[in-house]
Amino acid sequence: MLRRSAWFAPISLALLAIAASASSIVNEFTYDDRPVILDNPFMHDLHGWWRVFARSYWPQDWGGDGYRPLTSLAFKLEFALSGGNPVVVHGANIVLYALCAVFAFYLARRVLPEWCAWVVAALFAVHPVHVEAVANGVGQSELLVAAFMVPAVTLYLRDRMRDGGVLAPRTIAAILLLYAGACFSKEHGIVLPALLVVAELTVIADATSLSERVRRLRPFYLGLTVIALAFLAARSRVFAGQGIVGFQPFQPFASLHISASDRLLTAIGVVPDWFRLLYWPVHLSSEYSPPETEIAQGLSMSQLPGFLLLAAIIALGVMLRRRRPAMSFGIAFAAITLLPSSNFLVTTGIVLAERTLFLPSLGAMILLGAVLVPAIDAWRERFPAGGGSAVRLAPQLLCGLVLLTGAARSERRATVWHDNDRLFRNAVVDSPDGYRPHYMLGSWLFQHDQMREGEAQYRIALKLFPYDPYMTFNLAEQYRRFGLCAPAIPFYRWTWDLDPDFPMGRTQLATCLLEVGEYDSAKVAALGALKAGGPSRITHRLIRLADSSKAAAHSAAKKNDTAGAAAVASTRTDGGKLPETVQKTVGKAGVP
Repeated sequence: MLRRSAWFAPISLALLAIAASASSIVNEFTYDDRPVILDNPFMHDLHGWWRVFARSYWPQDWGGDGYRPLTSLAFKLEFALSGGNPVVVHGANIVLYALCAVFAFYLARRVLPEWCAWVVAALFAVHPVHVEAVANGVGQSELLVAAFMVPAVTLYLRDRMRDGGVLAPRTIAAILLLYAGACFSKEHGIVLPALLVVAELTVIADATSLSERVRRLRPFYLGLTVIALAFLAARSRVFAGQGIVGFQPFQPFASLHISASDRLLTAIGVVPDWFRLLYWPVHLSSEYSPPETEIAQGLSMSQLPGFLLLAAIIALGVMLRRRRPAMSFGIAFAAITLLPSSNFLVTTGIVLAERTLFLPSLGAMILLGAVLVPAIDAWRERFPAGGGSAVRLAPQLLCGLVLLTGAARSERRATVWHDNDRLFRNAVVDSPDGYRPHYMLGSWLFQHDQMREGEAQYRIALKLFPYDPYMTFNLAEQYRRFGLCAPAIPFYRWTWDLDPDFPMGRTQLATCLLEVGEYDSAKVAALGALKAGGPSRITHRLIRLADSSKAAAHSAAKKNDTAGAAAVASTRTDGGKLPETVQKTVGKAGVP
């Protein structure tokens, strides 16, 4: 009976996670999966697998962001095993998700009663905000970093909460190894030491003095520091070798040239969305962008809810550190795992993305579980066992209903990520007032030769947010691809009005200007491309073409003028007057 009971929790939680995500097994490679996996030849076999440690996560022609060698290695292995079939990538995501749900239980059990730990992990297993991380192939980085970090925290709590509180050598070795795995799976893993520190300050009851505790744990934390520095050094070396500065900032931040203070205010404005997605994930979206998501331009009343929520949750975490340590731990866990992608510490490539809430949601569920414990205790006192009241079962029934609803919502939402056409069309429905859903759908429609519909989506995006140079450049490129240089030219110029240092498109503009006969402007554009570091052979050829085309056009015009004058002269009669019919023809042609 005990053996069956011991296995019930992990098996039931794994099944819940699988039920919530199984529909994603038939998904195609969507969105970021394509440039990172499908269209990236490096990912297609295991040849040179060790080079993942010397390459950026994103291909260089897509910006070269990120350093996630273990995630890249996983993709190489899965692609090689499947021959490019996405079912293996999605299957791996589902298995990792089930593991994370089980790991969540063992972590929650260290700080909460076992029944409550199961509820916490079950809510985590069916949480709809996880769909983006599980149903999209590249979400595997979120799953991997969680699969390394959660057991590391659990092992630390296990040893530190035992009598004596001494970390066993094999525990230290395991945590150091897990920490390396987390860092090299995704940059967010670097925050693990901070999670262990807040565990020391909240749920770990150690009677020894702070100085004694520091002395005893210092070697372990020095080991963590060495791994963090090694990861940062490897990442910096790869970025320097490829000429990459770091993460490209969220494009609206760059377009609007927002200051560090405005970036922080933007992050504060997003705080209510974090709470909504963590505790009431009814409305989900694959895109969060302006003007629907506000980019701060100084202080405004719209940031007040974020300020109040942030202040309240920080104050709650501090006040309850002794009385309700599990609550404080849950708050700190969510906050620390949110920090890397929040824009509070550094500028990131997003303002909000549901996949980044995967680990923070575990902290949010631990906080909820810590609130449930006294609430259920009070309920049981009011409706004791054997009292014959069916009301006593209300919490269990409510929990079952929530789990069923969450699993059904997650399962349906996973199908939205089936393919790009479905995903981008749903994004416009989910976030009609954000510019990026329209931009992405427009690009997809153009790519599939639906020019009229694609143009309409681009126009909506430009109306909502006319400050993204990549969007105007891409629209110009779409027109040029269809042989429509005349409408492309204004959008190329719009691009450099937004960003004079925009790195692409000058040679394309020169080509289009040549095509429409603006030879002087074409030469200026080609010279600008050469100055900006464009390919010299192509730009020099464009300059020669501009000069020769201008000369040819001038020669042809002169020849036409001479021929026209001769024709007019040959028709003159009687005192040099033109016949009436010839006068009418010449008048219409505009020849003097």
